[in-house]
Amino acid sequence: MSESVKIDDLVKEPYLKVICYPMIDFNIAIKRVDELKSLKVNSILFEGRTKIDKLGVIGKGCVSVVVKASTSFGILALKIRRTDANRLSMKREAKMQSMANSIGVGPKLFDATDDFLLMEFIEGCSIIEWLKRIEEYKIERIRRVVKELLDQCYRMDKLNLDHGELSDPSKHVIISENPVIIDFESSSVSRRVSNLTKIVQYLFIGGPMAKKLMQILGIEDRKMIIESIRNYKREKDLTSYLRLFEILNLE
Repeated sequence: MSESVKIDDLVKEPYLKVICYPMIDFNIAIKRVDELKSLKVNSILFEGRTKIDKLGVIGKGCVSVVVKASTSFGILALKIRRTDANRLSMKREAKMQSMANSIGVGPKLFDATDDFLLMEFIEGCSIIEWLKRIEEYKIERIRRVVKELLDQCYRMDKLNLDHGELSDPSKHVIISENPVIIDFESSSVSRRVSNLTKIVQYLFIGGPMAKKLMQILGIEDRKMIIESIRNYKREKDLTSYLRLFEILNLE
């Protein structure tokens, strides 16, 4: 069940618990309402399987809470910085997401303040949910989704943007019509990139559905995948990337 709440009413209970999660502060709430107005947010839609008290939200992590928002741009996702977050601003994450957007990766970022990120809302399922239902899909769709996900990771590698959370992408990749990588709060341009290698390791080697995906794609030799990953780690060039595609039967 969805509940739409106007921005000015967010300073009231029980909505105050979401806008200032987990430590309620009325003065912070007032400031955040002003920020939301500057972002042209009109109301918050409380819906989702995750709950804060009885209010539904899209997601909740160690840094932020995500809700749906009605804005002047349409229905978007709003990421709210937790009051106990280990960072003072969302601006750095916004910069990382803007970099990803520049190469066609991630939800489109609309705007950001110290306490909020406003971005495209992606309707879909998590990658682990998608993998568990993989036998329902045609082989052409499976190849297309996996190929697109790997290609996004390769583009991030070439940009020297490391996502930081793709060793377990279950909460960081949404499968809609195409795969979408989300959550750039741990991203960095100062460490060695490993986006592609981590995704391949999850999908084909260590992840919970690796054997099933290999079977569906007709891959018999896991050692060849491991060797191709090692080669890509050394070279990080187009040739080693395309060779990996061949090994994974994605061509």
